[in-house]
Amino acid sequence: MKIRDSGMPEKSYWESLFNIPLIIEHMNIQKDINKIVEFGCGYGTFTIPIAKFISGEIIAFEIDDQMIEEADAEKISNGLNNVTIRKRDFISEGTGISDNCVDYVMIFNILHHDKPLEILNEAFRILKTGSSVGIIHWNFDPKTPRGPSMDIRSKPEEIQRWVLNAGFKLNDYTIIDLPPYHYGLLAYKN
Repeated sequence: MKIRDSGMPEKSYWESLFNIPLIIEHMNIQKDINKIVEFGCGYGTFTIPIAKFISGEIIAFEIDDQMIEEADAEKISNGLNNVTIRKRDFISEGTGISDNCVDYVMIFNILHHDKPLEILNEAFRILKTGSSVGIIHWNFDPKTPRGPSMDIRSKPEEIQRWVLNAGFKLNDYTIIDLPPYHYGLLAYKN
């Protein structure tokens, strides 16, 4: 199931909207992470730089054939052996990954889905105890150059509530500023 309002712009424009080094730093993505799962990898905008950064592996899920083709091409051109891109509707089918075996889940720009708790519940299920989920979303600001329409765009306090409802813990309620157009949130499975 595609995320509503999920049309992707041209790749170079899309990638200009993110500060990837800042995201890696502020979203607590550590070099020694063993296994990351990414929900909705798109072009591989986050997948590829993070795969270059970490020593472990990334399993990235995507449903759109064109996005998979683009991300696979990036993986190959960068000589990355630690990335697996899987075509799967992880929202309706789940990831197929065993319980409690993942160190970090990336949920970047997809919580405007009409069933965000299904996404968060799957992240909770596959994460090891003590591991974290990193969530990034568009600022709740109509002046952002992209992002879902304001009527379905998630507010930070909504995401915090959903995260807690899925069973995650927040060390604090700090929203992470990820300029120019995003914010982030880190939550943990206890």
